[in-house]
Amino acid sequence: MRKLLAVAAVCLVLPLGVSAGMKPGQWEVTSKVDLGKNMPQIPQLTPQQIEQMRQLGIELPSIGPGGAISMQTCVSQKDAENGYPPMDERVQRDCKVQDLKRNGKRTTLKVVCNGEMQGTGDVEFIENSPEHYSSKFHLVGTTHGRSIDMNNSAEGRWLGPTCK
Repeated sequence: MRKLLAVAAVCLVLPLGVSAGMKPGQWEVTSKVDLGKNMPQIPQLTPQQIEQMRQLGIELPSIGPGGAISMQTCVSQKDAENGYPPMDERVQRDCKVQDLKRNGKRTTLKVVCNGEMQGTGDVEFIENSPEHYSSKFHLVGTTHGRSIDMNNSAEGRWLGPTCK
């Protein structure tokens, strides 16, 4: 379960890292992840299991209609100026961005992961405004000996200047 959530987290975080015009502050990212036929879908947790995880200090993203996963993140002024928010330590350590190309409001890049998750992916990012973006991500590889062919679509929206 934790390994699948880590894979999903990569999908949520990577699309954040390519905007040169995003506003600093609190952002909400909603993502739809398809882990492919070779990986089981993220299992549904009971309310009791969710509460137990919260008591242990583990916050899970909310899961909405159709399995969409939402989470919030804080983008600092420095991160916004750099063009990316803080990324998960595993993503920074295990995945490298290559072939980044910006053309107007469209950004494409390749990502290569060589850690627990190994594979290559393609990201397309459309910055609709400094307060909204959409992205698509496709990753092919392996994680813990299992093949993955994962697709992700995400939307980010700015919630306001103050981080929670």
